[in-house]
Amino acid sequence: MEAFLNLEKRELGVETSGLESSFFALHDSWRGIPRIWICEDGIKTLPDNVRKGCLHHEVAHTVLHGSLEYYLFTLPRKLLELVSKGEISMQNATNLLYVASVTVKDYEVTRYLYRNGFVKDQVAYVKYLLKHSQSDAELWETAKKNRISRLLFLTSILKNIYCATPLLEDEEYGKEVENSIVESVNYLPKNLIGKILKMTKTASKFSDDTRENLNLLIRKVIKKFT
Repeated sequence: MEAFLNLEKRELGVETSGLESSFFALHDSWRGIPRIWICEDGIKTLPDNVRKGCLHHEVAHTVLHGSLEYYLFTLPRKLLELVSKGEISMQNATNLLYVASVTVKDYEVTRYLYRNGFVKDQVAYVKYLLKHSQSDAELWETAKKNRISRLLFLTSILKNIYCATPLLEDEEYGKEVENSIVESVNYLPKNLIGKILKMTKTASKFSDDTRENLNLLIRKVIKKFT
């Protein structure tokens, strides 16, 4: 799957961060129609509820983000200002935009599924994602030494956290999900953990407009993490 996707990206001139190489399934609309890719060998290893949650997650992406417009985002004004001031390179600004966009879209997907009654499988799925986020501890030791690397790293770990955030309001599973979020970032300094937990409240201000949500998230991560 990875090899085929790399061929697709080269043919279409697509640039991404490479995050998708760690997924068992993913979606795209690079050719103008929604598609779902599944790594059969990988997804077979997942527990039943996690596997269902993963597949439902990707199907929901095709419903909400199934056209090319959800892959073509312009740099928000705040990022352009940082580029013009020389505080961040254009490449790193583009990387930040990409990571923030997949973070927002994952939040929107879980919110959509939760509103439509997909609860248990989504709880299982996000807990699986958060558990495997703990491997980021080693990456943090390198990223924390550089201001821009730190910004990109902290934004990237929001992806799984925002994927879980809509489930925090569930009466039965909310606390369980919150505990999983905290455990997934327990290698960070306490002040940063506090900032990340506060960042989940930003999502409560999200509308149904993905671009508005993306601009809001970028403003917040720049304010909180720089």
